[in-house]
Amino acid sequence: MEDSQPSPSSNLDDAGNSTTNIPLDLTIEILARLPGNSIIRFQYVSKLWFSIIRSKDFTDSFLTRSKTRPRLLFTFKHFDSRKRFIFSAPEHQHNDKSSTVFARHDMTISNLVYYIRSRPVNGFVCCTRGSSIAVCNPTTGQIVQLPDVVSNGRDVHARLGYDPVEDQYKVLCVMMFDGYGRGGNKDIEQEHFVITLRSQQKEWRKIEVTGDSYTDVQGGICIDGAIYYGGVGHKMLARFDVRSEKVEFIKTQKDDIVNVYRWTFINHQGKLGGIECDYFYEMRLWMQEREEYWNCMTCDVPCEWRDLFRDKRRLSSPGEIHTGEVMLVSDRLESSKPFSVFYYDPIKDSFRSAEVEGIADHEFRRIHGIGKRAREMLCFPGHIENIMFL
Repeated sequence: MEDSQPSPSSNLDDAGNSTTNIPLDLTIEILARLPGNSIIRFQYVSKLWFSIIRSKDFTDSFLTRSKTRPRLLFTFKHFDSRKRFIFSAPEHQHNDKSSTVFARHDMTISNLVYYIRSRPVNGFVCCTRGSSIAVCNPTTGQIVQLPDVVSNGRDVHARLGYDPVEDQYKVLCVMMFDGYGRGGNKDIEQEHFVITLRSQQKEWRKIEVTGDSYTDVQGGICIDGAIYYGGVGHKMLARFDVRSEKVEFIKTQKDDIVNVYRWTFINHQGKLGGIECDYFYEMRLWMQEREEYWNCMTCDVPCEWRDLFRDKRRLSSPGEIHTGEVMLVSDRLESSKPFSVFYYDPIKDSFRSAEVEGIADHEFRRIHGIGKRAREMLCFPGHIENIMFL
């Protein structure tokens, strides 16, 4: 008589039961040290592991740990297959013996080619396509499509924010006409809406905003419970308080020299800042010292960087990494070579270069039918793994 073989499901149950011989605290500590994508797979090992991994205490603990190991997020779209691909890699360190890090493929968004206009917030990414707005988590692979807004032909801008006091994520939606051919700013029909994620009330709430209308939304970053973005038309900064859901506009000491439309917004040691690059091989770093006062640092870029500055359509300054260095990258991903990253340290006034390998290599392109053509790519520093499901 042949021996019966255990079923795969019984193996999983045994794996879950074997943890009864390990103290629960130790099990949680071991799981917390694993990469986020591994934890997502292991949640299906047993009911015990599922309950541990999905608990708020564990997800909060993992998020806190993840913030000490930030990553770079890379993304590009492929219109033929209507897909967007998302990769991530560890941020470069000051003392790395190697200047190369290796990327992994985290997520593919299928069916709709969403656009990403602002950097991730605690690992979540806000995407837009027409009047469709979604929030995705590359670590879990989850994408949540929010209720559509009624745009009536207007441009739709969405920015994600986080309130650390109430532990809430909210999306700000700004709808407007661009102002061209509509009699100027006076005729712009502009509306602001807010929705709270992970809430019982799954609908947009209209908020009233006083002040001059603006014709576009540029950039976006969330710092200490507030979303900052540029309001084009008046060269102004807008600040949306996530908890109070109020929008205010920040003045600058000299409107003629502070052009936020050209900025990449950064979080510099908890302070709002901006990076601006020009045609004269200069890079300017603006730092907010007080509400209306900005400090400016100017540096000349090395000769080997100047090819990027000659064609500003290729130039991107996605922000600042955890070392305090400012990034400069090309927005073109070539098929035959690693992706180059340049760093500037404003304190030491020094420059260095590094590489990222593994972003859409030859095998990946073959499997997904992407081809060898260069792809336009976005890069965001400060991305972290988050295993929370919305």
